[in-house]
Amino acid sequence: MQLRQNIYQRKFKIKPSMVIISVLLLVIIAIIVIFEVALNPAKSDKNTYEAIAKKSGITQVDSFLVSKRSKIYYSVIGENNKKQDIAVIMHANDKKFKPVILKMNDGLSENQVRSLVQQRYSPKKVYSVALTLYDGAPAWDVSYLDQKQNLSFATIQFTNGKQLKLIQNL
Repeated sequence: MQLRQNIYQRKFKIKPSMVIISVLLLVIIAIIVIFEVALNPAKSDKNTYEAIAKKSGITQVDSFLVSKRSKIYYSVIGENNKKQDIAVIMHANDKKFKPVILKMNDGLSENQVRSLVQQRYSPKKVYSVALTLYDGAPAWDVSYLDQKQNLSFATIQFTNGKQLKLIQNL
């Protein structure tokens, strides 16, 4: 009789491997949630400014760029209904700011700017290239890592590739 009772009164033991697996699952879920919450504002901004660009004439979006210096500018590059490549530059958080619409044929493309930066500064790595407004004129903001591992920024005029501003060795 005693033996049968022991069978039915078997105690559940928590194994260390189950605890480790549970903790790892919780950590993975927490990391995923943190990334989703952290990226939500960026996704929201992208949707908001792409909608503004579509109201400004873009029918097909090719790229969404962000320039963050003293002011934040969002730019959307794509095609209009005439199949012309255009860009729309918008100032972040300024409802009075009218979007600036550019024909990409009137200036340098992103790839041309990357090539220009490679020729002029020989960077190890180009981090970002984005359209912005510099003193009211369209320009490209480029951030890159130079040969001495220093962060640098160059502002290049959209129309002719002239260097407008250079910040090195940050």
